[in-house]
Amino acid sequence: MKEETVEEFRKKHFENYKNAVMETLKNNTTVLFEDDIYSLLKKPPLDSMDLIKCKFLDLAKRHKIIIRSDVLDEILEEYRVNIISFLPSWKKIRIDELSKIISSFTPKKESDVIKFNKKDFTPLNRKLKKKMKEDLTSVIDKKIVKFVNQLFTSDVDEKIKDDMSSEMIKYVQSNYIKQLLESVDFKIIVKDTTLINGVREQGERFLFTKMNSYLLNENKISE
Repeated sequence: MKEETVEEFRKKHFENYKNAVMETLKNNTTVLFEDDIYSLLKKPPLDSMDLIKCKFLDLAKRHKIIIRSDVLDEILEEYRVNIISFLPSWKKIRIDELSKIISSFTPKKESDVIKFNKKDFTPLNRKLKKKMKEDLTSVIDKKIVKFVNQLFTSDVDEKIKDDMSSEMIKYVQSNYIKQLLESVDFKIIVKDTTLINGVREQGERFLFTKMNSYLLNENKISE
């Protein structure tokens, strides 16, 4: 005859609950980075959706020259491959920071559950977006800015080259990064809200089972 106390069942139930919340966090963060933010960084299905390519081609048209589109495609592909490689490290920052709330949670009363509040995301998102901006700036400098002059054919006037190079570099280092981070910010806000609601639902399920389960409320259970 094996006997287990209600307290042991409650501890097990509590650990299962914390694991479920952790899984909710990981799934939410995976979708955020591997689906939502990845969709902003990968090669668009249409050239007309490629912000950098469209901007560079528009500049060439205004300056009445033709740039080497094959070289531009190669430059942009290198940029994308490199910036996408940072997704796992960005994802890790979010999981590491928010998992501290889960692992440190200790209920003070029966009705206490793990909660994520909007204020919990403020320092995290500030840290995350700072890191993303640093990485974007670094990759853009190394993979786009460095190779801008390779886009011009030998017959292009040096003055036009200088003017266009300056405009291209200014765009990718400022407006492009700003627009991209604004889009990322929107994706993050949506997923933060989804996570808050998902964790709340886990807490409601935990409390319902805790209050209504025969196993968790008997003084002693034998089997």
